[in-house]
Amino acid sequence: MNTLKLLAITCICLAFTTVAEAKWWIFGQSENEISTRYLYLNGVSYDELGDKITVYRETLPEGRLVLRGKAGTTSSQVGVVQVSRDGKATWQEAARSDDGTFEYGFKPEIGKSYLMYVKIMDTTGKSNDVEATRKEVSVSDQNISAVIKKAMDALVSAYRGEDPSGFMLQVSPDFAADAAILDRAIRRDFSLFDNIDLRYTINNLSAGSGGNVFVALSFSRGVTSTKSGKTLRDKGTTEFVFSMENEGPKLFSMKNPLIFGLSDAENVATGTVPNSEQNITVASDGTVTIGPSTGIVGGIPAPINLVATNPAPNHHMVDLEFSTPMDPATSTGLYEVVVEESLGMNGPWQEAERKDFDTFVRVESNYIAQQSAILYFRAKIVRNAGGESSPYSNTVSFDNRY
Repeated sequence: MNTLKLLAITCICLAFTTVAEAKWWIFGQSENEISTRYLYLNGVSYDELGDKITVYRETLPEGRLVLRGKAGTTSSQVGVVQVSRDGKATWQEAARSDDGTFEYGFKPEIGKSYLMYVKIMDTTGKSNDVEATRKEVSVSDQNISAVIKKAMDALVSAYRGEDPSGFMLQVSPDFAADAAILDRAIRRDFSLFDNIDLRYTINNLSAGSGGNVFVALSFSRGVTSTKSGKTLRDKGTTEFVFSMENEGPKLFSMKNPLIFGLSDAENVATGTVPNSEQNITVASDGTVTIGPSTGIVGGIPAPINLVATNPAPNHHMVDLEFSTPMDPATSTGLYEVVVEESLGMNGPWQEAERKDFDTFVRVESNYIAQQSAILYFRAKIVRNAGGESSPYSNTVSFDNRY
């Protein structure tokens, strides 16, 4: 009898354990998604740097590598953010605020490589896709900033001198947004602006995969509108990418706020760097004004902090979310969100989804269903009446290989 009682108790315990584990598994597989709303390594977009990164000692503030970002979840609270720099062997906690922003910094050794991961856990213990944050980071003492500064000086000198041919000599023929479009845009700038005064400071340099050099910089600018005669001044921060070619570094891409070609910001910029400043913008009729720095065309701000998440494995879809100063409650029916996709970070692009205005878009496409590859997405906002559109958002990647 005692044996039977013991057996019954054991079975009950096993059943309870199984149920508990099943409930945990179901809970862990909920629709809640955990991701980074944005992530920067020393001021340069983390997603765009590639798998291997070289940073340069001379550009490190106080010799430190600093990772800054914002963690978010769809239906829970962020519990902790951790960073590993030794391939997940150990983890250190990042400083975090209640709104999800976090920061982690350390002083790296010259010549040493760091295998970095970022882990975000909610209060239930569920985490983000940690593998997707993998970066191999090394620090070099090469004086790369002098080379990039020389290229930037040549661009600024040609732009201030309203010399389109001299300017385009510093641009890569593979310019991400099409070199011909940039050529037309700067020529239109010169017809709209007089007395161009442009100054800049390089804040950080990083070399990503493929030999591209990512540049974060601050600028101040003054121009006189040929249409109104008014002089406008602004300042801000932005990002450039240079490709290292046989003749030296060439301009490969730029983000909003643009300092070159801003009269066609929608087609020249490959993304937007969030700023708290007001910046010079050009309307379709050539009117030059000061507006929010999110990048505006025809009064429509670009989507910012675009992020991609996978709702569930093998569902052949991807969820995109972004931030905007526009109010969805008053913009629905007046605007649409257009998402474009590509197999490469810099195109060619094709439309993947178009829907009524919302800060959340679920994309289902042939690329996602058929291509086992890393896919890239960007978004813009289009006004239904008239068809004007905002500049593009930042570009995000989505690993569709698994």
